[in-house]
This record gives sequence, structure tokens and C-alpha cells, in this order.
Amino acid sequence: MTIDLPASLADSWRALGTRTGESSVLLASVTAETTVYEPTDAADRLAALGASEIPVRSLFTVEVTFSPSLSDLGMAPKSAFEKAAPKAKSQFVTTLEDEGLRVDGTRNTLEFEATNGAEGSWFVLDADYPVSPDLTAGENEWLDAEAHIAVWPTEASFGMAGGMLPLEDGSDVVDGADAIDGGELPAELEVDPESDRETVADLIRTIEPAG
Repeated sequence: MTIDLPASLADSWRALGTRTGESSVLLASVTAETTVYEPTDAADRLAALGASEIPVRSLFTVEVTFSPSLSDLGMAPKSAFEKAAPKAKSQFVTTLEDEGLRVDGTRNTLEFEATNGAEGSWFVLDADYPVSPDLTAGENEWLDAEAHIAVWPTEASFGMAGGMLPLEDGSDVVDGADAIDGGELPAELEVDPESDRETVADLIRTIEPAG
């Protein structure tokens, strides 16, 4: 189920697709449905295209379900959070790697207060984003990128949200423009990490997942 974006982002971002991953934590199996969002602006979408179906500039929400439920196991999400948060981050990293990205490690871990008042963990990851060989002078070219994923306990489960953003414009690796969907792919990305981080933070601090 796609989680509704906050009103501040709903007009400028749209759902691109959903990926489902499964893992286990404690005594339960965990299903994480990750919905990827792309900018609605056509130029921004074209500039984000590469060798992955996840755009280099994107947002994520994750619907997390447990089987059996945490309540059936006699656990509250808050009490299970310490063990569940690293596992949730690991599952997110697996999702990115399955889509062709490289995750180089966790740069920073922050504490924050979610909209429901719960204390959560916010992970900032160093990542490499693959550039399509059709756009480069060679193979295996990568853009420096940054991924964010935040995890916090809800009443019955956990909330997860985050985003991906480029840290370089690609001028060193992109070798011209390609026609995509009737348009020209710019030779360089418009890069504004601070603005992108504010967008990701807006999502994390205002989204209200069910459960």
C-alpha cells in the first residue's frame, strides 16, 4: 500500500513503483514494501535517469509488516526498536543494492523526533549511483550520491522514510546527451545537496504512516 506523501510534497513528487523485500527479526518475518517517488518536473526526471530504475534524486516510504504481529509476540515496537532499527537499515541497503547502487557505509546516525512523538534513528549513507554506459565514455561509471533512511516506532510497527540525492553533476562521466522519451538528457545534473536534504527532511519529519 502506497503511503500518502505530506501535502508539502504531494504536488511535486509522484510514486514511481514499489519494491518488496523480506527478512526476519526477533521471532517474526518482516515484509518491507518500499515505494519510490520521483519528481513530477519532466526535466528533473530526465536528469535523474541512469543505469538504475531508482532515480538518483528520489524519495522513499516503507510499509513494514510483521508476521506474527509484534503484539502477538507480546512486544511493543518501542521495546523492539533497538534491535529492529539496524535490521531495517540493512534491508533498505539491500533494496538499493538490488537496484544496482553501491552503498559504501554509514556516514552518520542521528536521533530525531517523529510526528507521533517517538524517538527514531536517522541514517545517512554514502552511496555510488550507476550511470548508463550509453551516456559515458566507458563502462562502470558512478556518481557520488547520498542516501537517507529514518526508522521510528509506531503503535503497531515501524515507520520508515528517506531519500536519495546526487552529490556531483556528472560532468566528469557523462559523455553527451541521449534521446529519452522524446527529450534530451542533460549532460549535467543540477546539483543542490542542501536543498535536496531539506526535501528529504521534510518527508521524514512530516509523514504519518499507518500502524
